[in-house]
Amino acid sequence: SKNQQAYDIARKELFRDYELMDSDPIISSALDIYSDESTLEDQFGDILTFKTNDTKLQKILYNLFYDILNIDFNMWSWIRNVTKYGDFFLKLDIADELGIVNVRPFSSYEVERTEEYNEETGEYNINFRHASSPQNGYETYEMAHFRMLSDSNFLPYGRSMLEGARKEFQKL
Repeated sequence: SKNQQAYDIARKELFRDYELMDSDPIISSALDIYSDESTLEDQFGDILTFKTNDTKLQKILYNLFYDILNIDFNMWSWIRNVTKYGDFFLKLDIADELGIVNVRPFSSYEVERTEEYNEETGEYNINFRHASSPQNGYETYEMAHFRMLSDSNFLPYGRSMLEGARKEFQKL
């Protein structure tokens, strides 16, 4: 829709502001601190702990997060991106019988999310597409969309942690 296109253009302008803000040493350090605090290890050296009585499920989740997603290495930068832009997208590579076998981070600049309400079914149709080639869409299950949902004005996307300081930063 026309509103969606206008919003996607405005979103890219916000991103350019966030890029400028990230070049400020104090703001950049604040984003680093969000990632540092969010990836602290417990006494066993783990970032995530899975609490379940189902040991098979626990092993599957551990394998997914530590071996496939490699959160020890990737989580810090993923969190930094979601706090900076308000969004983060992971393209999930899925193999039959195996599930998720690989993930590829996509820039928030690259991915557009659309939501349309279907009155017949009463459900929302959620779609993702690549901004540079809109015909290149993804099924909902192929994309993990992390977003900061603190402000409904930014839906269907998230709100950057930098947004509250953006206007003051522009004045400076």
